[in-house]
Amino acid sequence: MRRPVAILALSAALVLAPGLAGVAQAGVAGGVRRPSARTLAAEVCEDMVRNALAASLGTQLPGAQQGSWAGNVFTCLYPLPGGQFVLRVNQFASKQRAHLAFTRLARAARGSTRLNGIGDRAFQARDGILEVWKDQFVLDADPSAVPPPIGKSDLAFAAVVAVMGCW
Repeated sequence: MRRPVAILALSAALVLAPGLAGVAQAGVAGGVRRPSARTLAAEVCEDMVRNALAASLGTQLPGAQQGSWAGNVFTCLYPLPGGQFVLRVNQFASKQRAHLAFTRLARAARGSTRLNGIGDRAFQARDGILEVWKDQFVLDADPSAVPPPIGKSDLAFAAVVAVMGCW
């Protein structure tokens, strides 16, 4: 029942940010170069994701999102009233290494729910943390600092669906 809310949030985000919908399609077609891995990782801090979060919450976020790199990990913090939502992307040297890292996370997460159709593989843990393996990336949507009564799982799902629209 909660998943339709996240899907509606993504739809609203795409309507609010029509210029970003074509970014994921840039690729190599028509002589356009595909963005670098670091550029793709940083897309978790784009307005399309912010709009998806705002649509899921039903209100605007109280401040701007902030992103930064630490080695091969890009982190974006989204401020919420009374808390924050965190997206982290770990960029690996290869798809195989990302798959191994994701597999370790999946084995460690007890009671998680596999989410088919998101990235190469995805799961959501009982605490709402959502992990996605896509190409050479592992995306971590962490709602642990999201205050009640906000639906942590729904917020993480809305953000991840928006990111997958970019990637």
